[in-house]
Amino acid sequence: MKSKITKLAAAAVIIVAVVLTVTILDRTATPTWAIDDTVKALNQFNGIYLSGVVGVPIEKIGRGEDLVLREGENMSVEYWMQANEERTRSENYRIEAGDGTVWSVYNSKTYKYDPMSNTVQVRSGRGIEMSIWPCGDYLSKVQEFMQDWQVMYGKDTVTGRDCAFITLSNPSQGQSWWVEIDLETNLPVRAKGWHNTRREGTPSMNFQRIIFFEKLPDEIFEFEIPEGATVIDKRQD
Repeated sequence: MKSKITKLAAAAVIIVAVVLTVTILDRTATPTWAIDDTVKALNQFNGIYLSGVVGVPIEKIGRGEDLVLREGENMSVEYWMQANEERTRSENYRIEAGDGTVWSVYNSKTYKYDPMSNTVQVRSGRGIEMSIWPCGDYLSKVQEFMQDWQVMYGKDTVTGRDCAFITLSNPSQGQSWWVEIDLETNLPVRAKGWHNTRREGTPSMNFQRIIFFEKLPDEIFEFEIPEGATVIDKRQD
């Protein structure tokens, strides 16, 4: 049940992680951003919310059972992720896609709602997860495969707040990223990713809201069976 949208979610959290390992290239700029401040800020939070648009060329995403996007198509999507106690991976997880598809992981059960067939699949365990939470030793590993780090400073186009803008790439995966850090909170607030190393063309993911929480409410992850939906119980498969 590893959907293509969940792979994009994994990439999104890599975005959150990589910004913590950036070396500031221009320390004479004012204001400046310090890695330690962002690490300290993130350590206060165990929940993440992201919303935006994903759109991946068909040769990259393929024809998955959960989502099909053709060249030039895109879809709005929202993610909610809550870390486990050790902060090593996600414990609870929810995705809502623009076509009405919903995935939810809660209490070691995974639900997937397909609005086209009006069916709900139920499986045991975490059918989707963020397998590595963006903290700890993972950050040093991220730095090994990310290249072309650059940091610039400017204003957020919506709020006017001072921000740091980080660009980087992963040649081995043919990907590149742009991440915006709010300099008052030291947290990522927006991010974009491309399936090329030059940040060319329309981003394959464009998250315009990234919000961190000390803890997300359990109610977000609880799944309610839609009226009239057929339940397909696969917990014995």
